[in-house]
Amino acid sequence: MKKGLILIALMLAGCVNVDPDTGKTIPRGDQKYEFATVERRADGLKDGMTKIEVLMLLGSPAETSDDGDVWVYLPERPAVLAPSRALRLVFKENVLASHGYCAIVLGKVL
Repeated sequence: MKKGLILIALMLAGCVNVDPDTGKTIPRGDQKYEFATVERRADGLKDGMTKIEVLMLLGSPAETSDDGDVWVYLPERPAVLAPSRALRLVFKENVLASHGYCAIVLGKVL
């Protein structure tokens, strides 16, 4: 049992990228800021903001839909064993229509 826990801990440690020069965690995908920063700044989100205004507030997202109307900001550690959350934004005609947190379970945004 103890060996299994050590193996899991090692696997999880490998899921987070760290800049070797600064020791800072590298955000996932194309995301500009660490998720903690995104969460703090997300308090300033308001439906009706333009994509440019959101980019200025939160930086680039980790993932976008093919049409660019859904943006997802992700935590640095994938939610493989412990559920986590992501920030999901939906735009209509380049204006923020809705935003909120959604669950991540087994690495999938729900």
